Amino acid sequence: MRDFNSGDIHGDVTINDNSSNTEYKLLIHCTNEELLLEERHRSELLRRERSRKNGFTWKFIAFSALLLLIAAGWFYIQGAMNTVTLLIGAAGVITGMATLQQADKQTPFEQRQIATLNEIHTLLRERGAR
Repeated sequence: MRDFNSGDIHGDVTINDNSSNTEYKLLIHCTNEELLLEERHRSELLRRERSRKNGFTWKFIAFSALLLLIAAGWFYIQGAMNTVTLLIGAAGVITGMATLQQADKQTPFEQRQIATLNEIHTLLRERGAR
């Protein structure tokens, strides 16, 4: 690029130098060492994704518990602890649990990483590396 002389160009210039050209290989064509490296990489991606999801879930649980305690304290102080209040609180808790159950489902990203890890594991077993 240092010797590039643009001259008198009146239009778009596209330069392809192939320096960042990465060739991808199918897993079946990788060596055992490459498979082991790929397995570590995919496991790390999966761990980070799960950590991100779990962090959000625990923050949501802590916030919900705090709100529940504040509401219970308020109703206790007011002397209005009755059956209707308890039913409304229970409905809120059940709704929160249903939301958390849906949040625990695997994302497409996680499903892809798990499928790849399963394929790597199978290939290594077939080759006798495991």
